[in-house]
Amino acid sequence: MNRYLLSFYKKGNMRFISHLDLQTLFQRAIRRGNVKVAYSNGFNPHELMNIVQPLSLGYEGENELLEIDTEISYEPNSLLNALNLGLPDGIKFTSCKEVERKNKQTSISIEFAEYSFVYEDEIKLKLDEFLNQEEIIIKKHDKKTGGFVDKNIKDLICDIHYDNNKLYIKVCCGSNKTLNPSNLLTSLFEFSGLVFEPNKARITRLSLK
Repeated sequence: MNRYLLSFYKKGNMRFISHLDLQTLFQRAIRRGNVKVAYSNGFNPHELMNIVQPLSLGYEGENELLEIDTEISYEPNSLLNALNLGLPDGIKFTSCKEVERKNKQTSISIEFAEYSFVYEDEIKLKLDEFLNQEEIIIKKHDKKTGGFVDKNIKDLICDIHYDNNKLYIKVCCGSNKTLNPSNLLTSLFEFSGLVFEPNKARITRLSLK
């Protein structure tokens, strides 16, 4: 059994495809490309593939990651081309490399995510004052109680800065601690006396590290 790590982009209208639909799309790509994917054991075997840190609905991604186990060995470019057969505009695999199966899954090793953000309206954000707060509190949904709890996200923010009128954000994105940039932006907008409207935002994940 062999394991491969592929990078892909997800852009344009394809940013509105859900995680489950994206999984289905990749399963179809596996069948169309006649890729000998490996399956799990048990009563309901499934393809051994893993979309690393799935994107939130509405986000674009430039370097998203897919891990896939195969029954036979492939030359990476051949596997890349096979999986790209029949994919719709807006989604395409861009690189492929073989990785050691004895290593832990890539999703476990991810610690950070980098995003870019542009907004439809011209806005002025109080970025420096926002970051200089001792605590940055957001309201987070509690799955156990169904209500909302206060959470300090200051330690989850690694960097925010402007470059050529585009906001760049680096936040924690691991299995133990993660920050959705929409929650961060909502808090930043509120601090700046503005209302964050997601339909006016273009958020792109640039990388996972």
